[in-house]
Amino acid sequence: MAMRRGRSELWNLSSILALAALGCVLLYGLRVVISGRIWYLYLVLNLAIAFVPYIIAAAGTVLLAATPSKRLRAFIVAPVALLWLLFYPNAPYILTDFIHVVERTYLKAPPSDSLGLNAILWYDLIMNAAFAFMGHFIGLVSMWLMQRNLKSSWGRTAAIATILAAALLAGFGIYLGRFLRLNSWDLLLDPRRVIAEIGEAVQDPLVFLFSAVFSLFIFLTYAALVMFKRMSPSED
Repeated sequence: MAMRRGRSELWNLSSILALAALGCVLLYGLRVVISGRIWYLYLVLNLAIAFVPYIIAAAGTVLLAATPSKRLRAFIVAPVALLWLLFYPNAPYILTDFIHVVERTYLKAPPSDSLGLNAILWYDLIMNAAFAFMGHFIGLVSMWLMQRNLKSSWGRTAAIATILAAALLAGFGIYLGRFLRLNSWDLLLDPRRVIAEIGEAVQDPLVFLFSAVFSLFIFLTYAALVMFKRMSPSED
């Protein structure tokens, strides 16, 4: 009964996130109609990629719920957590897409005759904010699911430690993605290149500053989500 209820709640959560993401896609679709160009398509692609860590965390939740042995759950959750950690930075990474607004990408997709440049700029800011919020929020929800999975398998202390480590590493992962153009798949397909790039990056103090800022942002927003969840009377 509890397993069925858990799957139902997970399905409802997934449906809500999917509908919210669809709203972002509709904003992009309207932007294409206005300009007749497909600039900002990367927002849709990055939002889709942001769902990967959520899918991993959700699949792990279902798998662990179906595993009666606590010892077996403790064994299973390790590869799930590592896979989730590998792809998690793709969710908050979408925040860096604001750089295209700063670099005036909207001029490459000019407004129609009925809209002025100022109006389309505001639209692009709102659209980018919607995608950035949803991508980051999806990642936070996946983090919350993973913390629950880790807590039920390894205990509260290990779960909190893993999530803190994930927030720290995610900031560095965002740097690798934005400036070195590395992605999660590169670690699997070309680990030598990734290790070499990381070795060079850690020699620059500014890399740590950039990573720390994003890590702090992730931690603060996740803490806000956890506090909000604890306000729910159903939260254990």
